Amino acid sequence: MGDNPDIAALYPPPPPFYKFFTCENVSTFNSLRQSGKSDKEISEIQDIKFLVPPQRPNKDQYRSFGDIWWFKDKHVGLKESGVQQIYDDASPPSAGSQANTSTTENVLIENVNKDTENIENEEEIEEVFSGTRIDELKKMTKSLLLNYLELVGLLAKNPALAQPKIDHIRTILINIHHLLNSYRLHQSRETLIIKLQKKLEETKTETLGIHDTCSRVEKKLDQLVNRLEEFKAGNKANSDGNQ
Repeated sequence: MGDNPDIAALYPPPPPFYKFFTCENVSTFNSLRQSGKSDKEISEIQDIKFLVPPQRPNKDQYRSFGDIWWFKDKHVGLKESGVQQIYDDASPPSAGSQANTSTTENVLIENVNKDTENIENEEEIEEVFSGTRIDELKKMTKSLLLNYLELVGLLAKNPALAQPKIDHIRTILINIHHLLNSYRLHQSRETLIIKLQKKLEETKTETLGIHDTCSRVEKKLDQLVNRLEEFKAGNKANSDGNQ
């Protein structure tokens, strides 16, 4: 324990240029802005240059804590991430891929039936593509188990040769994880459908409760009206009898 240095601070100190954000510098910066100075001219002033807002990045990626991130949230391919792809990348054909082969005489007919054909094609494509992904996941899962058993054998006999096998297992796991991430869109769609169905059931239950309450209120009102009419009829009969 004596060899470990004591922790001086829980969090790293802020960047040193925060000291330039004084009231005087901020006032000077605003004055220069109002006088028509450009950011390039202001950035040449020693104490004021840190107050100039940084330019927006013109690239698609940025680095943070040693990792590369994308500005736009998208499904990044394995090749873009620098990882070997070991499964078959059988991307589904587009639903409108046959539109280019249609003749001029069939354009009008295809436009009329476009919606129905697209729905049927999308359902078939999704079914085939899902089946392909499932087969690839099964293959990689079996390969992962086999490579794990081989790794155990290498660790028992010659641990020095285990690193390539560990790297291969890592590649398999990344491929499995990447292929599973392709189901995120389907998962979000199904989750949204479940939530909408639940909300619809809750709305139906509330509507039935409101109708039931309205029915009971109407019955009570009818009873009050009947009693009032009976009361009026009784009073009228009594008044006629007294006369």
